[in-house]
Amino acid sequence: MSKPPIRSGGRPATSGLLRWGRAWAGRLARMVLPGVRQVHAQVAPFAEAWNEANDTALSGEGPLWVVLGDSTAQGIGATAYDQGYVGQLRAALDEHSTAPWRVLNLSRSGAKAADVVTTQLRRLEALGAAPELVTCAIGANDMFPTPLPVLLESLREIMRRLPAGALIATVPQGLRPTRATVVNDVIRAEAPAAGLGVADVWARTGPPWHGKLAVDNFHPGVAGYTEWARAFAEALPDNPLPPAG
Repeated sequence: MSKPPIRSGGRPATSGLLRWGRAWAGRLARMVLPGVRQVHAQVAPFAEAWNEANDTALSGEGPLWVVLGDSTAQGIGATAYDQGYVGQLRAALDEHSTAPWRVLNLSRSGAKAADVVTTQLRRLEALGAAPELVTCAIGANDMFPTPLPVLLESLREIMRRLPAGALIATVPQGLRPTRATVVNDVIRAEAPAAGLGVADVWARTGPPWHGKLAVDNFHPGVAGYTEWARAFAEALPDNPLPPAG
């Protein structure tokens, strides 16, 4: 079998076709499925809201929390950008703090583990002051397209570069469970040795999913993000959330 031609940049031409096919499939889903279209419409305004909040956080005072991740850190699927797990956990932290927490959200919708390595961690490392809390939830967007060895290499670099005391999340349930189990086993085994806490999102995101998903039946809704917030809260030295009812 002949090898596929190489385009400029050194990637096989077929890789471009695959990316085009995935992008077209996404556009088609948004056109056909109202719920997908409705949730996708949140991406730009939620990102803008976080950008404005980030400007305020950088110029303000109080404990600083830096968030790394993908659309879940942006709150996509919730009713408002600050009703995802980040906003819910921040509200709980504020109730137990003498000063409001500042959140610097460096996440991006659609981000993969490699994006955290190349972009988000660099922005974290460029900060002048050490934040009181750093969290990272990444990997869900890698469940299908990213070769497993490449994903694990990126996750290991993330764990090496996160500051001591940071929290890294397991990937949630619902996406390629066999692969997710391998990824989560690596996170659970290697994060503590790197001085990191583990937010066990996997343990908090199992069925039944009724009432916990957004209208696209993929992203969490507000109730689903409550479980994500609990996973992160349980990994903190002092859990700010009351026990689940």
